[in-house]
Amino acid sequence: MEKVVIYAAYPLWRKNSLVGFARAKELQDEGNDVTVAYCAAKCGTCICNQMGNPVVCGICRTTTRLTAKRLGLNAVPLEIDSESTSNCLDISFSERKELVEGVLSGLISVFRILPKDIKRHRLLRILKRRSYRTAVGLLRQLKSLMARTRPDRFEVFNGRHACSKAGLLAAKSFIIPYYTLEVTSRRRPIIHRGYTAHDRVGVQQRILSQPVDMELATQFYENRKRPQNNRFAKHHSSRFVLPSTDGFDRLVTVFLSSQDEFASLGKSWRSTFDEDHAVIGRLCRRFPKSLFCIRFHPNQGGIKSDITSEFQKLGELPNVTVYYPHDPANTYDLINGSDVVVVFNSTVAAEACWAGKPVIMIGPSFYDRLDVGYTPTDEDELQQLLDIPNLAVKDRQNAARLAHYLLKDGDQMKYIRVDNAEMTADGAPRSLPVLTVMARHFNTLTSEAVKPFV
Repeated sequence: MEKVVIYAAYPLWRKNSLVGFARAKELQDEGNDVTVAYCAAKCGTCICNQMGNPVVCGICRTTTRLTAKRLGLNAVPLEIDSESTSNCLDISFSERKELVEGVLSGLISVFRILPKDIKRHRLLRILKRRSYRTAVGLLRQLKSLMARTRPDRFEVFNGRHACSKAGLLAAKSFIIPYYTLEVTSRRRPIIHRGYTAHDRVGVQQRILSQPVDMELATQFYENRKRPQNNRFAKHHSSRFVLPSTDGFDRLVTVFLSSQDEFASLGKSWRSTFDEDHAVIGRLCRRFPKSLFCIRFHPNQGGIKSDITSEFQKLGELPNVTVYYPHDPANTYDLINGSDVVVVFNSTVAAEACWAGKPVIMIGPSFYDRLDVGYTPTDEDELQQLLDIPNLAVKDRQNAARLAHYLLKDGDQMKYIRVDNAEMTADGAPRSLPVLTVMARHFNTLTSEAVKPFV
């Protein structure tokens, strides 16, 4: 028997709540001493309640308490008052920085704006301060709970945003082992033991443990090209024509990442390279006989920060063609027509490797330890790789392991049922689900109403 504290983070979000409570109930059935902690703020600001609406807070704490009671779980409310949010002498400077990073993660995800631009908007600065105060209160209360209960393990969903990150910080301060819960792209619950869902080292170790199923991988990478299986492929044009390479020695395609997504992951994901437009610009000038096709990620179209101006300047170079987020370029035609593929963190790295293309990956990614491409540590190494006339293609086995991870991996849970990539509760349903849906929709509507002013 182990003593386990599970923090019910994001209780208004359906999948998070289902997995968190299913996990708590299953651990208790196995004979463990389980405590479910939950936020009991009356006017808190968090990723689930961006505007700090007291009605949303009320629904959140009430439904969480009733769900725990219904499932026979011991639930402990974390009362956040003015004292817990104002006095933070017991919180270290590094912990405060982590909380700020978690707050920024939420703001970036919701408002699709890069960190450098958040401080320019008064409303976002206010939301940042309010979210930080709530997170400080949660951290103090979770530290107090850890000191009282001294659990053998702590578990929380995700761990990226400030509300769940507070739990991880509390556990680390008492050197308590932790697990993070998540849901895979195929709607399966997954448990990360000792790392988070955005820890690229831990995630890649799990990917490398997968079996090599070449038939399954073939099916996966072929399905990625079909619009019904890949929402980004819907933007691809069947009439797309590759640019002419007359007068050039080769075609190098550069695939950009969705900058806001990776900015939201925090400091561990900061690249040692210069900004992407600067790196690419120097490459284009260094290799004038190479035609560079620069492909923006389709998801970048919703980013409010200016991400295109510098590339418009690059597009004026004679050896550069730029495809912006809303341009109907075909990613897979670009891959197939390329002599070299350069990737700033994208599944395209594995797809290009699978297609038999040499891949160069710039900066940290979920693929930088899979050996599906080359990972230069600086621009000198990057340029040296592009100097090689016939860069060798990497082995496809780890691309196959990635396909198995994305399609098949996950952890079975007693109280979760997964049918046709749809996850439902099986014996551990939420209380008052209609109210939680209403609260979440209200939060979404208020956030959308604010976006035009950001």
